[in-house]
Amino acid sequence: MNTIKYYDDTPYETAFSSRVISASPGRENGTLDVILEGTLFFPEEGGQTPDRGTLAGHRVLDVQIREGIITHTLSGAGEPIAAGQTVSGTIDWEHRYSNMQNHTGEHILSGLLHSLYGYENVGFRLSDHTVTLDTSGQLSDDQILDLEKKANEVIWRNVPVTCSYPDPAALAALSYRSKKEIDGPVRIVTIEGVDACACCAPHVRRTGEIGSIRILDVLHTRTNMRLTIVCGVRAIEMEQARQSQVSRVSHLVNEPQETIADGVQRLLDQLASCQEEIRNLHAAYVDNRLQAIRSALPDDPSSRDEWIFEFSLDNLTQRKFMNGLCDLGFRYAGVFVGGDETGYHYLIGGRGADARIINQHLKDSLGAHGGGKPDMVQGSVAADKERILKVLDTGTENN
Repeated sequence: MNTIKYYDDTPYETAFSSRVISASPGRENGTLDVILEGTLFFPEEGGQTPDRGTLAGHRVLDVQIREGIITHTLSGAGEPIAAGQTVSGTIDWEHRYSNMQNHTGEHILSGLLHSLYGYENVGFRLSDHTVTLDTSGQLSDDQILDLEKKANEVIWRNVPVTCSYPDPAALAALSYRSKKEIDGPVRIVTIEGVDACACCAPHVRRTGEIGSIRILDVLHTRTNMRLTIVCGVRAIEMEQARQSQVSRVSHLVNEPQETIADGVQRLLDQLASCQEEIRNLHAAYVDNRLQAIRSALPDDPSSRDEWIFEFSLDNLTQRKFMNGLCDLGFRYAGVFVGGDETGYHYLIGGRGADARIINQHLKDSLGAHGGGKPDMVQGSVAADKERILKVLDTGTENN
């Protein structure tokens, strides 16, 4: 027999008792799989995570449904459980109610998307943190804002939410949303004047219980879009977390919260100016270093190698330094940027020599990562300067 779904009729109850049909070891060591005559625990179904709580003193780790049978996977620690006995269970109400708020909020949004734009909900996932719903069409930014406002107006009107199993005749005459064909009785969740949808999950009694709906993110694909939303308690927690961040940023940029973006932009402009000045200083530094190396250049540098170690250079300046060294005629030339504690990023070039040979020595001896072409390689190595130079000397001697 199918498990009796107590949560269908009493979604606000938190405690229940039921007879054990079977109890057997779970797939994971130390777990127990229990099937009851009836349960308040909503299983993972319809895109929603399962309920949490305890059963006979055991923590409920998972709840799954298969062909109408609901299986509770329990932790090993708790009372002994055997077929035929009656056990008590308790639902984690905070988690259940949060799911109810968010699921009903998703129905409001999906119903409005359907009635206002003709779009269908083609994917739904209610996790323990957010809700995502995939739609069959796309909206503009202004339409998204209007959708969010209209959804909250439904909440403010505090309209009834009812759940029922219409008989076949009534169901055939009913216009409702459903993502798939359903065999057997169909449970319809109706939000008065807004939506009617086939759904198996617990819902709030009235929309006012949802509190608020916030659309956090909109991801556009080629033809569809994915909305990420939060409702109820999750929306409050999200707003509190965001407000804390806004307050911190406002203090850091010394700008009122109302114009915080202006303060951030001012700092970004200052940062860009500083970075440009640093690049210019680095370029001048490299020019001076190259001039000093050129003045001490031997008559025939083609049989010599030049290795430069620097603490801080941006990528473009590092490349300019390496190319400048190669232009002076060295067989191999490399610029290593970093430190002995953190390791180095390197660029190595060769004029008439294959830089990949040196790179391979660094890989074989020091576990370096990188690659490139004969005239230039780049990579990183977690080693100190002394060890790197020893490998470079060995590699060039054997080449």
